[in-house]
Amino acid sequence: MEKNCRNCHFLSKECRIENSSQVIKFSLTKEERESIKTSPESFVSSHYSLLCHMGVWDEGVSGCVAERDFTINRTKRNSNCFFFPHQQSMLYGAACELQKRSAENAQLKNCRLPQRYV
Repeated sequence: MEKNCRNCHFLSKECRIENSSQVIKFSLTKEERESIKTSPESFVSSHYSLLCHMGVWDEGVSGCVAERDFTINRTKRNSNCFFFPHQQSMLYGAACELQKRSAENAQLKNCRLPQRYV
């Protein structure tokens, strides 16, 4: 699986309620994730903007719909973000906790140095 935003659990769409500060975030459906491969500019309704739930990027702030294909499909998200593979029906809170555990475990594996006795 490619580590890009299209395959990440934290790819979200949001709707801002007019004349209020209320924001509603939704997870993308499996069909939306598939259609973003072929037509990234027009796959989601105009009243939604796309964003990373973990705050790495947000179209609602930048307004860069033209760069959607590059951001979601072509940018590799190896170690510079909070990538977590998409799992259908998992809530954001659980995914955040599992991603945090995964990152901590990876860090522990990298930090284990051979013990030296002096």
